[in-house]
Amino acid sequence: MLVVKGIVMDMKRMLEDFDEAYNQAFNQGDAAGCAAFFTEDVMLLAPGEPLLRGREAFIEAYQERMKENTGGTHTNELIDFGVDGDTAYQVGSFAIADSDPPEKGKFVNVLKRQKDGTWKVSISIFNSDLP
Repeated sequence: MLVVKGIVMDMKRMLEDFDEAYNQAFNQGDAAGCAAFFTEDVMLLAPGEPLLRGREAFIEAYQERMKENTGGTHTNELIDFGVDGDTAYQVGSFAIADSDPPEKGKFVNVLKRQKDGTWKVSISIFNSDLP
């Protein structure tokens, strides 16, 4: 992990805030709100699905995912991360508690720093821990 003038701690805080805001959008059923954390050309590698590309495809996939996991609360836990220049990665676990069906798994996100200094996910891979 590259440590430059506190950037690692800043990235950890940013990722935790990022996850909190993302979870809030997910829990409100706001697929477009979730998509705002992703680049326009995001690549989504979801379990049992072909690779999806682009924010519009992301929104469609997440609208369906939110319909399938009704009544639950989405949470993320940051496990590891790294940053090097304008690229970062995030490894975490997720769960949707009290949903039908339940969901629990892990994810890897690749983030890119945008021209305005914000970070957005350009590649997201996630899969389930449940059979």
